[in-house]
Amino acid sequence: MPPPESRSTARPAGATQSTASREPQWPEGISECRRILEGLIAIDTSNPPGREMEAVRSIEALLAREGIAGRTFEAAPGRGNFVARVAGTGAKRPLLLLGHLDVVGVERAEWASDPFRMEERDGFLYGRGVIDDKGMVAVEIMTLILLKRLGVPLERDVILLAECDEESGGQHGMAWMLEHHRDAIDAEYAINEGGRTELEGESFAWIGVQNSEKRGVTYTLTATGVAGHASMPRPDNCIVGLARAILHASDPPFPVELTPTTRAFFRAIAPGQPRAIREAMERLEDPAAAPQAGEALADDFMLSAMLRNTVSPTIVKGGFRANVIPASAEATLNCRLLPGTDPEEFRRALDARIADPSVRVSFTPPKRPEAPSMPFDGPVVDAVREVAARLMPGTPVVPFLSTGATDSAQLRSAGISSYGLLPFPLTTEDAARMHGNDERMPVESLAMGLRFLYGVTAAIAGR
Repeated sequence: MPPPESRSTARPAGATQSTASREPQWPEGISECRRILEGLIAIDTSNPPGREMEAVRSIEALLAREGIAGRTFEAAPGRGNFVARVAGTGAKRPLLLLGHLDVVGVERAEWASDPFRMEERDGFLYGRGVIDDKGMVAVEIMTLILLKRLGVPLERDVILLAECDEESGGQHGMAWMLEHHRDAIDAEYAINEGGRTELEGESFAWIGVQNSEKRGVTYTLTATGVAGHASMPRPDNCIVGLARAILHASDPPFPVELTPTTRAFFRAIAPGQPRAIREAMERLEDPAAAPQAGEALADDFMLSAMLRNTVSPTIVKGGFRANVIPASAEATLNCRLLPGTDPEEFRRALDARIADPSVRVSFTPPKRPEAPSMPFDGPVVDAVREVAARLMPGTPVVPFLSTGATDSAQLRSAGISSYGLLPFPLTTEDAARMHGNDERMPVESLAMGLRFLYGVTAAIAGR
């Protein structure tokens, strides 16, 4: 991937000369953005418990030095949301840039370096949140700073929301802000996490703009039996029953189901795939061929997950002594449901698969609403296409169904048109490190991510 600094700085199609003439000095801006990201990663905001307020205060102080006023909203003790704004003329309604400050927890012993100290190693930046989602917050902060410093003429206000609690459903973050302070973040369009910029080797494969997403629902399997002495095995051992239930719930995979977004996505990216993958994608719309086509794509975990409802066992609990058969055992299933899937109907489908009266299937109602999909047109999509043509010529821009849930669901339900980007080019292998060990992104991808997001923001809000 050629360094972004070496690429043309010609203005994107449709951008005005006044906006293009304020092109940042990229090497300095990229270095500054990297320092911002390093500072954010150094603050442990693992959720639970979150404790995002320290990060909020650091952003507030940073932007205040730039003359960008902000406001902190404390939803609960130590749980902070920060909003800042660079004003435009008001000719058009605002653009909201958002990202979350909380991160998932870590298994420190499994990391090759301190997860809360950003480290460059072999061309990569390592640290918890470098992708999800402090990298996004860092480039958004730097975008506001550059717009302010350069005096870019704007028709829209550009609002930054650095929020808390996304990893636990957003009850102290997005949901709380919409309920209590909608006026502070109200916008016509929002850019959030959730998309993809797919990197294959040194080449840009496609840019996915998330306009639809799966819904996460937690299901619980509770197996019961008769407690007894472990020296006398029982056929109704609840742990054995639970093991069978987990296997039947997750294997075989659920059937292929295309949505309008995934149908358009696979049609768009198929021409650039190796022959066998291309032919499998082309067969997905044939009901008779779809099962086999889905199997052909199974090695790509993301593509496979986009095709169907999924089940991932994540927690198993049961027993209290090595020589006692327990009376009950429990498993947690993290299920990701395609748009339009009813959680209760899916519970009944799991129950039918397990077909064991000694195992009860229940679920926790999801915190995020069922949100509408966004149309794949309009100012945000147009801006992504314009900037992609400049920075990544020839790379297709495609609609994208994210397998993970985001706070765009709440925004869409509230009437704010929200789209997801991942401006950092990543391979599937690196993208899969989110929530895992040794989370990382290529050094050059941070640079590209800043240029990409700044360009998109200026194209949407500039005049």
